[in-house]
Amino acid sequence: NELAVAEAALARKDLLLDAGALFPVFANWGPKSTAVGEILKAWNIGEDSVVFVDDNPMELSEVQQAFPAITCLEFPKNDAAKLWALLGELRDLFGKPVLMEEDRLRRSSIRAAVEMRAGGADTSSPEFLRGLQGTVTLDYRKNAAGKRPLDLINKTNQFNLNGVRVSEGEWQRWLEADDVVALVVSYNDKFGPLGKIAVGVGRRRGQCLRVTHWVMSCRAFSRRIEHHTLESLFGHSQVETMEFDFEPTARNQPLQEFFQALNIDKDADGVYRLCHSQWLDRRGPLPHQISES
Repeated sequence: NELAVAEAALARKDLLLDAGALFPVFANWGPKSTAVGEILKAWNIGEDSVVFVDDNPMELSEVQQAFPAITCLEFPKNDAAKLWALLGELRDLFGKPVLMEEDRLRRSSIRAAVEMRAGGADTSSPEFLRGLQGTVTLDYRKNAAGKRPLDLINKTNQFNLNGVRVSEGEWQRWLEADDVVALVVSYNDKFGPLGKIAVGVGRRRGQCLRVTHWVMSCRAFSRRIEHHTLESLFGHSQVETMEFDFEPTARNQPLQEFFQALNIDKDADGVYRLCHSQWLDRRGPLPHQISES
């Protein structure tokens, strides 16, 4: 369709859904897969986390061919029962029993990320990152009542150390153990807060911290928050070495690329290991202010 037609429809006052909840909006006469690709780029998530709904089987096929991992669902025409079933399926896929603060921040943070990239600047350069006036907040308190860390571990795929999920019981036992280090990272900058966006968990054994879980939300990519996280884990734990329970998966390419950039690879013992002296040589700039809670 024409963008002006779509914008006029979204400007209606009787919509049950706030038009601002739809972002980004693409309306044109090009292939649907092109628009889907732009939306995935704006959201910075993988196609396997997305559902595409259309009432045209040809359009569904075109998008499925371009993005094989996407879930394509047909919107039924003139069939109330099938429509009701579709709504139930979408509810089961996306419904949440509790909304967290990060859920409420997601819309504004996605818009801010698009705005940040729209200027054409090198968003990975130290100068640009320092200009964000960012603050990384580090929280080592073991709060069993906090739902967000477990939610991140169990739903994050791209920046994920190994893809291993954790039950509430396991999480509770970790927080009760004296040798367990649990870090929750929050972030905000001049574009607004992202909320709690990263979790690192490990067990301390003498001068070594064995990191068993490490995840970071895709909304926090390209800000070097992962570098601040490692810096903090070394400093807080006062260890000489970190070992990582790293497993490459089909979906954690960003974590794999981070390890490659730091030259973290299996040693002779088959362990992914990083010494503090190696980290100091490889870490690069740390552009943000640090706050601890």
